[in-house]
Amino acid sequence: MKVLAPATTANLGPGFDLLGASLDMENEIWAEFADSYFLQEEGYSEGTELDDHLVCKVMRSFLMEQGISRPFALKAKNRIPFARGLGSSSAAIVGGLVLANALAGSPLDAAELLRRAVEIEGHPDNVAPALLGGVVLAAKDTYISLPAPQVSAFVLIPDFKVSTEKARRILPQTYSREVAVRNSSRLSQLVIALERGDSELFLQALDDEIHQPFRGQLIPGYDALSAQAVKLGGRIVISGSGPTLLYLTAESPDTAKKAASDLSETWKEQFAVENAVVQVKLGAKGARILEAED
Repeated sequence: MKVLAPATTANLGPGFDLLGASLDMENEIWAEFADSYFLQEEGYSEGTELDDHLVCKVMRSFLMEQGISRPFALKAKNRIPFARGLGSSSAAIVGGLVLANALAGSPLDAAELLRRAVEIEGHPDNVAPALLGGVVLAAKDTYISLPAPQVSAFVLIPDFKVSTEKARRILPQTYSREVAVRNSSRLSQLVIALERGDSELFLQALDDEIHQPFRGQLIPGYDALSAQAVKLGGRIVISGSGPTLLYLTAESPDTAKKAASDLSETWKEQFAVENAVVQVKLGAKGARILEAED
């Protein structure tokens, strides 16, 4: 069996811990039952031993729960960088669950797989779009699929990491009522913009006061790049917990590409942050099984 598991961008604008979208950047994970456990990786890798490899752990635990103790061979082509705010952990968890479920004869449906994924990950705004695809508003056990925004999107992936734990520690313990109200208002506008297909309102509603002003302190040049993005006709948001930045604009594809390149150059030249620019599609397909030969 082979599964494609997508990257995600979570905490979208004011949607902290609530709103996420899948991206058309996918890991390929291939597995079959074998005489002994085996792991092979291409692309991004942290050199993790098999017993500590997240996909392996998820798959082994799932199969054991189903009464299957057979070893398996696992190969992964990792296109999602680690600890960059693009949902690499969610892709591993969802990919492992979908793959193990398929190898076990598909005993669980999508709803149960999602419950398991949230239980492992702890936050639904990454695993829900990774499994379901699209843009998902996730709150407790409620998952609402929303239309993808009609905008051009680019990720600027820097050459440094920020751990999720560090990104959470920098957040305040309390917020004022005024901040909570303003953020709630913008999240409401964002959801309405997605439902209406209103790109301009979508971009205007991306401002946030809950997580981005604080996590931006962990990203050199964040404030300057945010201001530059507005001048270029778009918006920058922090992808997940960072440090990857997501540039969104309603401008034409050529104009959008030029703007993303300008932002990348500013990051390199003024703030000494090497980075890669990748065009992405928000609201891409979720995790899915292919035949291994495909």
